[in-house]
Amino acid sequence: MNINDFVILPGSKTGTSVRLKTRTVRELQLEKVQLETETKEMEKKLQQLQSNMTREKEERKKLSPYHWKSGQAGPMTIQAQIFSQCKENWKKV
Repeated sequence: MNINDFVILPGSKTGTSVRLKTRTVRELQLEKVQLETETKEMEKKLQQLQSNMTREKEERKKLSPYHWKSGQAGPMTIQAQIFSQCKENWKKV
């Protein structure tokens, strides 16, 4: 008997242990290795995505240094002038 084949369950009486099946332990170890591998792959993909996004952001800044700012005053279009006149006429009525 190997001491690693036993585990003490939480909440059990002191000294009470349950023997784990060797097959189950091997399966858990295999699953752990698979999850670690998948985690490393996902971290690698995330880093690639972040670097791509950073590169694209820098390219956009270089291509178009100007961006739209809301709330700037400018000349009214003809449609806006007509709309404001209609609005004033409605107020008079």
